[in-house]
Amino acid sequence: MEEGSQPSIIGIDAGFANRMVIFPILEESLNTEAVSAWQEVQARQMARTSSYWVATQPSHAVLAGDLASALRDDLFGPIDETVSRSIALHDAGWSLADAAQIQELRANPKTEPRSFLEASTDEFLRAWVSSIETAEKFAEIGGYIVSRHFERLSHLSDAKEKSKLQGFQQRQKARQAKLRSGLHADEAALEKLVDALQFCDLLSLYLCSGSKRSVRFESPEIVLRRSGEEHRLDPFPFREHRQFSFSALKHPAGSGKAPKSGATFYINL
Repeated sequence: MEEGSQPSIIGIDAGFANRMVIFPILEESLNTEAVSAWQEVQARQMARTSSYWVATQPSHAVLAGDLASALRDDLFGPIDETVSRSIALHDAGWSLADAAQIQELRANPKTEPRSFLEASTDEFLRAWVSSIETAEKFAEIGGYIVSRHFERLSHLSDAKEKSKLQGFQQRQKARQAKLRSGLHADEAALEKLVDALQFCDLLSLYLCSGSKRSVRFESPEIVLRRSGEEHRLDPFPFREHRQFSFSALKHPAGSGKAPKSGATFYINL
């Protein structure tokens, strides 16, 4: 994937596998040369090593919602609590699958974790639809922006089962038209909220993957540079500097009387 190109969703029929956000524990040094944020997320998800942190999709989504709640209004328009909560729910549809995979990883420490990028077409479409339905139950605007988010992603998919993707797209267009009638925001404002979701989604994926590499985002054009444990964003997209966090599980879990099986990571932005 070339730097700066748009993300694609990989569809792989890989059988039973973990579908979380992978944070490989690697020996690595800081790299100040900024690459595409999505390119770096992809690389981290495909990395293989002997031990990992893994973040569930709902945990990653909660971080995305927290990021959205802190954004400056001039970037994507005002983001109220309903919208930020909707963004925090945008991957809720992966919950049951994540729980099953955690049980499998704990039962067999030699199982290699697999990223959400390795989900089959049926797997990710099922999770997408469940996520959309969860957001819609919470709020009409939540259903709309999460539906539009995944519809956008479906057009970028390089999964081979195009008929399934086209069916998904048609159903989401119909859903959006129905929800749109009950919303007071104009289409341009709604599209900006989808842009906000997608920016926060990618920033959260980058943070949850544990990368130490400097990266750049396209929309809006922002460069995130690393210096030690510091993250510097230019231009700065938030109203103020604050601390964010996400939870992750260790795989394999530690051994001994008090094995370290989970942790909370704190990031100052």
